[in-house]
Formats: sequence, C-alpha cells, structure tokens
Amino acid sequence: MSFQVSILRILAGQPEGRASLAVLKDYLAVFYTSGPEWTDRTKRLAAQTPDLNIFGQGLVTREPGQWIITDKGRAFLALLEQKSVPDSQERTLEGMVEKPLASRLPALAPGRQDHSAHCLALIVTGS
Repeated sequence: MSFQVSILRILAGQPEGRASLAVLKDYLAVFYTSGPEWTDRTKRLAAQTPDLNIFGQGLVTREPGQWIITDKGRAFLALLEQKSVPDSQERTLEGMVEKPLASRLPALAPGRQDHSAHCLALIVTGS
C-alpha cells in the first residue's frame, strides 16, 4: 500500500493535482532511489491504512492520459499525515525548513524516462 500512498503524495504536489503516468513513474523512480527518507515515511503512512484502494475509495480518478487526486484524496492524505506526527514532534517540526514538494522539483531529463520506467518496475516487483 505504500505505493498508493506515494501516488497520493506525488499527485498532491502537482499543479492542479494532475499528472500523467509517465510523470508519476519519473517521480517514483527518483524518490525511491534517492535514499530511505521517502520510503520510510511512506511505509509509516501506509501502515495506518492497510486496506487502501486509491481508485475504489475515490481518492484518485483517471482521465485519458492523467491521474488526478480528488478533494477526498487531499483530505484523506492530510488526515493521514496529521495522524502520523505525534503532538510533540509536530511542535518541533513547525520551525523546520519546509522540504520541497514534488511540484517544486526540476523536471527530469527526457533520457531518464527509460531508466525511470526500469526503476519503477524494480520497485513494483521488488526485484
């Protein structure tokens, strides 16, 4: 389920909450290969929602060429992230520098798409 939480988090950081499958794959490949922070955080969030189904629960919709986070998906993600931070840590985190959202990250070079798709396949299959 951490894969689905990752999709929610990426879509929430995109302009208008929309992204193509290619963009999602690129971000997933970068996030899952850039260190343990993203993976650890996403696993902690996913542990709170073992029966998560982003499409069946109406958190993400699909249109031709795009996946879109719904208002329900944004509210769910906000609640999930709020529950994952204990009150004492929340107060400590308020003063910390904000980490960049997916929408603020530079676009991936066109040549990375093949590499990104390969990385995504490795992530999904666990190979």
